[in-house]
Amino acid sequence: GNAVSKYFTKKVVLTPGNDSGDLRVFYTAYRPNGTNILVYYKLLNRNDTQNFEDGNWQLMTNITNGSTYSQTRDDLYEFEAAPGIGNVANNQISYTSTNGTTYNSFSQFAIKIVLTTNDNTSVPFLTDIRALALPSGTGL
Repeated sequence: GNAVSKYFTKKVVLTPGNDSGDLRVFYTAYRPNGTNILVYYKLLNRNDTQNFEDGNWQLMTNITNGSTYSQTRDDLYEFEAAPGIGNVANNQISYTSTNGTTYNSFSQFAIKIVLTTNDNTSVPFLTDIRALALPSGTGL
């Protein structure tokens, strides 16, 4: 496709008793016109017997600044991504394991960032990324 770069975080393992039901990713980026930054997550529940690597990546929705583009390389914006649809956060998370069981919480997660462009001379970049595992239904 038109992906110029991909970034994968390490797997984050939450301590027992801190399982979460929602996820937010914040990042500051240079995003020129004709580019996009796609954020994905992968989860695993503490009771799920599948391997973390076998889980599917799920696309997050951009809930802030979705149509904002940088005019210069110093023109950086903070974006927020969350599980949801159409720029609206669900404030909860669920996934179906390879064995067919649906889980509404997770103890492990990873983030994947995909940078895309229609013009290889105009490429987006990130200056930072932060991920928060949250209780279900709390939102931000």
